[in-house]
Amino acid sequence: MVKTLILDIDNTLIEAMKELPLRSEAALRRWLAAGHRLVFASGKNACAFDDLIALLRMRQGWHIASNGGVLAEPSTGRFERLACVGARSRRCMDVMDQLGIPYFAYTLDEIVINRPMPQSQIDHLEFLKDPHVVLRDSIDPQAVVKLLMFIDIHDEETPRRLRHQLHPEALGLQLMRTSSELLEIHDQRQTKAVGVRALANKLHLELSELYAVGDSENDMSMLEIVGHPYIVANASQTLKDRGWPQLASCREEGVADLIDRLLAD
Repeated sequence: MVKTLILDIDNTLIEAMKELPLRSEAALRRWLAAGHRLVFASGKNACAFDDLIALLRMRQGWHIASNGGVLAEPSTGRFERLACVGARSRRCMDVMDQLGIPYFAYTLDEIVINRPMPQSQIDHLEFLKDPHVVLRDSIDPQAVVKLLMFIDIHDEETPRRLRHQLHPEALGLQLMRTSSELLEIHDQRQTKAVGVRALANKLHLELSELYAVGDSENDMSMLEIVGHPYIVANASQTLKDRGWPQLASCREEGVADLIDRLLAD
């Protein structure tokens, strides 16, 4: 029976700013060689999968990008937009410009930024590969999937000011931290669960038979709907409180351990 394993990337499969560890790479190769399906589910946009897909020589397969906003098949260049900020991004960008907040705008296949940013911030986001630095007027609001901002780990004032000025819920949007240093605006329907359901429908998969691994709050919706949810030991306390089976940490390559176990079944 073909098994489907859905993996969050950052701090689940790969530590931030690091390469895929050799043991994990070997485990993923064995998983694919055994004829099983591997799906990446990430908050990043689809181009961020390119290196992993090339490394693993994955010639086909759909993946979940932009936190469930997009289904992508990088090998063919096909994309399906599931949920996006779209025209509402104009209002978001107006407010952020007024507040002086630098932001990234994701489209289906690129990331554009509204002003030059420190190289240290660009380096922090390894998925920003030669991003297009464009003027505000160069961004097509309708094409925007989501928006992303850097904020200080202790900064509670910026989210408060932005929420007060933007009123995201009234626009059908959600404002949330996706990591300690990143703030995101996306469609309220834009979750990894939406991506997983769309993938299951497309490939005629049963949710109860899917395996998934995550570490943070944006993985929760995905873990709630699959039959076999797992978290890594470095997962947020919110996920740990759900009582899902816990693997070794990302640094200790818990995903590789799970693959070894599933292949042995």
